[in-house]
Amino acid sequence: MSDARENSHPHFNDGGAVPWHTRLADALAEAKRAGKYVFVEYGRSACGNCRALVEGIVPQASVAALLNQHFVCLAADCDHAEPEIKIIGARHMAYTRALPFCLYLNSDGEFLHGTQGGISVSTFREDLERVINSCAA
Repeated sequence: MSDARENSHPHFNDGGAVPWHTRLADALAEAKRAGKYVFVEYGRSACGNCRALVEGIVPQASVAALLNQHFVCLAADCDHAEPEIKIIGARHMAYTRALPFCLYLNSDGEFLHGTQGGISVSTFREDLERVINSCAA
């Protein structure tokens, strides 16, 4: 992806903290090449919790460092999500009720962890560290 806009989140401005994919296949391919996990922000443009995550938490230096070192980030619009992402969510997070859904996948697209709704910086970092420390990419 050469165009800077192509690396941006499609709905929110994280100040360039992390590059974002919008297609699962692209995110998985990059994760496999780089030996990383995939972090999926599954939300919508009108969601305040989604905005708070992408614009307020992701740009925090300690969070952005973990994401850039260990994850490939994918922004999935829940109103237009790819069928594969919907299937992963339905299979592993069927009872979630609050956006955003955060899905953590390995480079083969297998579900590792998930959360829902508003989240604090410290809890989000703990989730990232849980995946990093308990799984092998």
